[in-house]
Amino acid sequence: MVMLTSPIAGSSSYTPAVFGLLGSLIGGSIVGFFSFLVARQTRDAGERAWIRDNRREIYDRLLTHGQRLLVACEASRYGRDYAGPDSHPEAAQAESSVESANADFSEAYVVVQTVADSALVAATRIYMYRLWELKASFNSTSVMGPENFYRVAQLIRDARHDTINAMRAELGLRGSLDLAADYNPFDGTDLEQKYATGERPRPDAVASAD
Repeated sequence: MVMLTSPIAGSSSYTPAVFGLLGSLIGGSIVGFFSFLVARQTRDAGERAWIRDNRREIYDRLLTHGQRLLVACEASRYGRDYAGPDSHPEAAQAESSVESANADFSEAYVVVQTVADSALVAATRIYMYRLWELKASFNSTSVMGPENFYRVAQLIRDARHDTINAMRAELGLRGSLDLAADYNPFDGTDLEQKYATGERPRPDAVASAD
């Protein structure tokens, strides 16, 4: 009777080497896979940390330049209201401040669009368009006309608060801004009632800086 044997069985001295090689290959593949996985997770974590850290700086720039633009527009408008667009001695300087602040804000706004989530992009878009309308009220590019300047300035305040809330949510901060219109900064003092019943309107510039 002829006995058939497999090559591996027939060469039993090579069997340990073959299985050792297979084990090394499998072990190496597993180690390589997990090393790749760890490296990828580390890279992703680094990218998320970079975006998170840079978001704070970018968002700071947006709010700072947005407030600068609002204040510059209000200063320019006050000058026109009280002294006229041509007779105001600082009219040219005010116009230059508006243009400079607008350029800085526009740059920050574009960068925000590249790193922010969709909810924040939507909020900053409203903020940007209202500021644009305020600036445009000085010339013929305004959609609604200069007679709506002070109302638009008030609505910019609301848009800024919505933007801040969207930023806080994106950065994982708890709570949101809920600023009531009847806020009394003298609550708990002897001036509380006097401020609450005051007949003079709250200045737009002060309201915008809340």
